[in-house]
Amino acid sequence: MRTRLDTALISLLAVLAAVYFFFVRAPYELPALLLPVLVHELSHVLALWLLGLRVRGLRLEPQGLCIRYEGDCPDWAHAAASLAGPIGGFVYALFARRFPQDWLRLSADLSLLFSLFNLLPLMPLDGGRVFLLLCRTALGEEGERLFYRLSRMLLALLLLFGVYAAARNLGSAPLLAALWLLLLQREQLPLVKKRDLL
Repeated sequence: MRTRLDTALISLLAVLAAVYFFFVRAPYELPALLLPVLVHELSHVLALWLLGLRVRGLRLEPQGLCIRYEGDCPDWAHAAASLAGPIGGFVYALFARRFPQDWLRLSADLSLLFSLFNLLPLMPLDGGRVFLLLCRTALGEEGERLFYRLSRMLLALLLLFGVYAAARNLGSAPLLAALWLLLLQREQLPLVKKRDLL
């Protein structure tokens, strides 16, 4: 148990350090990074609460922070709770762009990037959870197999783009994000286990 927690903490710190290194140039810009993450997680919590589900806490996992919750609701409600994080991020980005401060504009850009990234149809991202649910609903077990085949192709494209971007000196953030997602594909993570959200 302790090893799993240590691994999760190291993974989370590594992701935050990488994002900080690539997007934050000065210590006073740290809130620009933290605010989009906070808005994303609080949007999930608010959606769960509005759906009548009870949030039981946060847990560190290799993929980041997971929100533990309980209660009964239909599959569409789990999908709505998953989409709440990116939607909250988009709303925050629109709001933050209205202010002239440089750090708020950076925060808006990071929130937009974070929200778009989370909508990719790959597990364990929010978009992956919703897309897997749609595939299962439409095609049953065959839909789940289709989802994982499409996920592997998309991940290969992301890796190729990451290598291309790094080789052309466009930045190594896309390659790091693709490698991080690749490491998380070792386990075929279920939809939400109906009790967890990132």
